[in-house]
Amino acid sequence: MATGTRSCPLKPVNLPTFDLEDPPDPTTFDLMQIVSDYLARLKETIKDPTVANLENVMFSDGFWRDHLFFSWDLRTLQGVEKVSAYLSSDPLACEQLYNGRFAAPTDNPKRYPMLDRIDPSTYTITAYVELESEFRVGEGVVRLFLDTERNWKVAFTIFTALTSMKDFPETVGPNRPFGVYPGDQNGDQRNWRERLIDTYNFTDGPPAVLIVGAGQAGLSVAARLKQFDIKVLVIDKNVRVGDNWRKRYDSLVLHDPVWYDHLPYLPFPKTWPIFTPKDKMGDWLERYAIAMEIPVWLETTVSASDYDKRTGKWTVTLRRTDRYFTITPRHVVWCTGHSSEPNVPTLDYSKSYMGSIVHSSVWAKPERLKGRSVIIVGAGNTAFDIAQSLVAAGALPTIVQRSTTCVISSNIGLPMLLGPLYAEDGPDAEEADLLAFSLPNAVLKAYHVSATTCLRAMDKDGPMLAALCQKGLWLDGGPDDAGLVFKYFEQGGGFYIDTGAAALIANGRIRIRNKSIKECTCTGVRLSDGEPLKADEIVLATGYQSMDVSAGMIFPCVKGSIGEATGFDEEGEFRTMFRDSGHPGFWLMGMNLANCRYYSRVLALRIAAEVFAATRPKYADFDGLNRRC
Repeated sequence: MATGTRSCPLKPVNLPTFDLEDPPDPTTFDLMQIVSDYLARLKETIKDPTVANLENVMFSDGFWRDHLFFSWDLRTLQGVEKVSAYLSSDPLACEQLYNGRFAAPTDNPKRYPMLDRIDPSTYTITAYVELESEFRVGEGVVRLFLDTERNWKVAFTIFTALTSMKDFPETVGPNRPFGVYPGDQNGDQRNWRERLIDTYNFTDGPPAVLIVGAGQAGLSVAARLKQFDIKVLVIDKNVRVGDNWRKRYDSLVLHDPVWYDHLPYLPFPKTWPIFTPKDKMGDWLERYAIAMEIPVWLETTVSASDYDKRTGKWTVTLRRTDRYFTITPRHVVWCTGHSSEPNVPTLDYSKSYMGSIVHSSVWAKPERLKGRSVIIVGAGNTAFDIAQSLVAAGALPTIVQRSTTCVISSNIGLPMLLGPLYAEDGPDAEEADLLAFSLPNAVLKAYHVSATTCLRAMDKDGPMLAALCQKGLWLDGGPDDAGLVFKYFEQGGGFYIDTGAAALIANGRIRIRNKSIKECTCTGVRLSDGEPLKADEIVLATGYQSMDVSAGMIFPCVKGSIGEATGFDEEGEFRTMFRDSGHPGFWLMGMNLANCRYYSRVLALRIAAEVFAATRPKYADFDGLNRRC
């Protein structure tokens, strides 16, 4: 599905329910047999995916989500008509899968089918699927429902995803490298360190992929591409890997818990704190780059760039300290952050203000403001964190809220949203990802609507939210009342995971004003209702522009071609990130650590497919690798 420039509204779709008057005894279910029988029928349907055949294996309004297995794009099809058209468009892929493997795992207890009840009379089975065709290996998840006739006949959601290509498997696990010894069979006398240095300097050949930005996004996709033996170069303007975190405000900690935040291949140790301080995160990224042997050029920026449509290559001039280098990669991955250039609003008469006005991206050292008044413009995570640190430093902060905020607690709300998947006793992160990302976003949104409703109950986040309302904070429940996660997905901001500021608002130590700023005065600001607010400093916690804006500034030829980074397409997939951006050979990669972990493999596979097709004549046409979607 081609990416567009406009974000489409995503409406939640609820799972079906069945009112069984006499619910069966779940101990009588032979889950493995039920799933095996179903998958056999589904496999036959894939061979001939007509609407009539599909209606025998899935709900007529059910979903099939596919990440790269049947096409080189991210697709979510709702309804048997659309699913039929999608599968029928590539009969070769369907035939190859029919002749390959489409079955439940039998040798991995972690992936045996699971029985669940979404209400007292509705039973579901969540089942893993192993996929294998002539060239591709994948995995999937199906969710079956017990109907009123007590038959496990149909699935409401089906998920298929490419995990590797047979001729080019990841060098992990059973495929890990043997190791390097001097005097190998090719007569190479270099030891491991000498080879590593040559790799970092590209003595053995230029990089096929340039990655701009050495944060979690850039390092994740670089690590994935390296396991496909694709040469990558990561550049970053900072002095050290991880400085993008270290340079943030002093009190910053990650608002997502450790179980949600692991990077590919190298999870955090068991001793890691639940919420990671920003400097610790920066240090971990630095160690990750070393451990994964990722070539990173620091203090390096893009000086000039151009794309040749004839050759399918970029010409990029890099400035590394005071030296210039020109490289010709086939692909550029823009990883400078989901949020990019600071969004700095214009304040009328700001020059008349006697204090300092600073954006949160460069704000630091709250202790210098002890006993002083500070206005914070904005009401998201950053604004509340800064206000909390100012209170701790003895300052007097006031948050000026311009639009509503979605607030949840970190000790109750966040665990409820992440559920049993990302928890101390939960599965490994990539196992959890398979279940989490197998849900179409419209279905996931329905789950979050239910969770948000529950969190508003007085025994959950209700008292906290009531106290915030009493102090004048404008609250919302996220788009369609789907809460914080979809506020992040669809709008990119406007939420707060409480780590202590809510109590400070409730007791009056952080003041709230939700009027717009009319103008600056010499001592502060005047609000739209005429109220004057004094301030020794004004902090603009006003967020950032979309990353596609900065991409167009550094790579001018993509400006006007690539879509906006945030939001969904009409099928409920991210419209530009992790997929064709709208300009050949240019990709956007960002978001939080969990999304970077999952989508880094998706994007690496997508890029690898084009690299293999372009650089290996034997594979120029196989399996549609040369096809643009």
